[in-house]
Amino acid sequence: MKRAFFQAISHIAVFALVAAFASGCAAPKKATPAPPRPVTQSEIKNICDGKSPKECNDTGVKFENAKDYERAKLCYQKACESGEGVACSNLGSLYQKIDPASDQILPLFLKACQAGNKYGCFNAANVYRLGLGARKNDFVRAIKLYEKSCVQLKHAKSCTNLGSMHQFSLGVETASRDVARKFYEIGCELGDEVGCRNLSLVNSE
Repeated sequence: MKRAFFQAISHIAVFALVAAFASGCAAPKKATPAPPRPVTQSEIKNICDGKSPKECNDTGVKFENAKDYERAKLCYQKACESGEGVACSNLGSLYQKIDPASDQILPLFLKACQAGNKYGCFNAANVYRLGLGARKNDFVRAIKLYEKSCVQLKHAKSCTNLGSMHQFSLGVETASRDVARKFYEIGCELGDEVGCRNLSLVNSE
């Protein structure tokens, strides 16, 4: 039983960063590039001018892949302020990378979630569930966010993690393999390999 749980946990830790970048994939490793040139005042004021919020977020992803974090942050901030939910989640994940102690991380994930972005809900749930930053574990809040991401927004890995929480009574009063099986099955059907493995393990017990 514990094996299935730790499989899900280890997958959370990896996916929390990957999930945030819904609009772009991380670039493969290359030779160390020259450091980005300093951001100018004109760029701070005019970055993403003429771009839609989605285009601005996508530009931020490109800057982040190039390790130009200051310009990425400016793009994500502008897109997030314009209501692009994934940009808020991307900004939160960027802060996790460059300033893990930032008190803006969770609010940004929650803002993304409120905007209907499944990655924001998933990432906020991870913060509560894993007790990231200065926070203690809050399984009840985590499970509510996983439920929204899984049931409403069809995020596969949220379903898998929700199954683990029900299987091992985290944030719920009573452990239930039947409920866990249901969410593992949904996660598997939505394409999460860990959900499929956990479903197989639960069915074999």
